[in-house]
Amino acid sequence: MEAIITYKEFEGAYDLGRIVIPDSVLMIGTWAFSDCHYLAEVKLPDSLTFIGTGAFSDCSLKAVRLPESLLSIGSEAFSGCELESIDIPASVLNLEPGAFSDCPFLERITVNENNPLFRSESNTCLTKDGETLVFGCKNSVIPAGVRHIETKAFEGCWDLESIEIPDSVVSIGDRAFSQCRNLKTVKLSKSLARIGKEAFSYCENLSAIEIPDSVSVVGDKAFYACHKLDSRALPDSVKLVGDDVFFLPEIHDELPF
Repeated sequence: MEAIITYKEFEGAYDLGRIVIPDSVLMIGTWAFSDCHYLAEVKLPDSLTFIGTGAFSDCSLKAVRLPESLLSIGSEAFSGCELESIDIPASVLNLEPGAFSDCPFLERITVNENNPLFRSESNTCLTKDGETLVFGCKNSVIPAGVRHIETKAFEGCWDLESIEIPDSVVSIGDRAFSQCRNLKTVKLSKSLARIGKEAFSYCENLSAIEIPDSVSVVGDKAFYACHKLDSRALPDSVKLVGDDVFFLPEIHDELPF
């Protein structure tokens, strides 16, 4: 009999440290194991096709083997875990933004070379054409040719201290570098047109960033709570400016974590 682990079925099960999911399970539902803070080990079945939004968010998983049957990984599926590496199998056809956000210990990303839609390069996960960076980690180097940095691509990479965004990049997605607490310097693309909402919010150690005159859109709270920024100027090229772009709340006030 085919089985589904349903919505929030094990959410907040604090005494759950290890689980073996049987081969009958095809789908793990939204938030199914979220906030299982002591869940450090999970064995996923070779029958599994779907992992829902937030399914394992805020668990203590340091490693997970994704089966070759897996087709879809939802947004924030492993957000807030302690993963050190991730291997995306060839079978995955849907990888939603933020699936591995807030994984500060993540340092290695690989994608099976037979995957038809995604590939890996320089510890990043890219679309097959190399134009969209889906997610990265603290050891990522953004490859030349990338045009779009996806929503939440680097969110919560605490140990990311500097990043150089190549001149091929034209857009940075919402929350792409949010909560990169130790990010100090960013070199932006000379072709950059859009900086998304909260793109660099809560980068509390960000001290230097020069926004090029190619930028026309800066989203809400793009640099919210960046207390150490030495300049808060926008070029004349910017035609659409969101709310609270450089707003500085009180230190430790309104923190998202």
